[in-house]
Amino acid sequence: LKSKFYIADEPEEVKKAYGSGRFAESCIIARRLIEAGVACVEVVLGGWDTHDDNAERVAERCAILDRALPALLADLERHGLLATTLVALVSEFGRTPQYNQRDGRDHHPKCFSALLAGGGVRGGTVHGASDEDGVAPARDPVEVPDLNATIAHALGCDTTQVVKAPDGRPFTVADRGRPLAGLFG
Repeated sequence: LKSKFYIADEPEEVKKAYGSGRFAESCIIARRLIEAGVACVEVVLGGWDTHDDNAERVAERCAILDRALPALLADLERHGLLATTLVALVSEFGRTPQYNQRDGRDHHPKCFSALLAGGGVRGGTVHGASDEDGVAPARDPVEVPDLNATIAHALGCDTTQVVKAPDGRPFTVADRGRPLAGLFG
């Protein structure tokens, strides 16, 4: 497994497709770990908490993400792994539609987006929509437990199975969430 972290032998055109920097390299390593059979890999691109200078900071983050994420998806597809690998791009909440006094955007848990790709999710599917101002869901809202259940479903988990926490407390993987079955197929 140690060699999966050594990406110098990765073809130059692959490294160039992902871009440079820690996130790009982490995405390459994620693909290599998936190839090696690792069941769950998390890659983090921080810096999205933009209470100040939102436009500039989001542009910087997007320049990194918009290069590495499509490269990862294409690379997973090229290696025959995308159909069985769920890629989830999510955050813990959205950002306010309006700017604050510091040209930033604050926390806004009422409305945000998530991207799911691979893992049986039908490509190009859009579920739900916000209102014109991005303040609240306007169509087909998804609660967090439903998003969690959808991810768990894609991973092959039984979302209705009751399991016990170490302290004996019963729970299900996604609380009372229900998978968005229409995303698969």
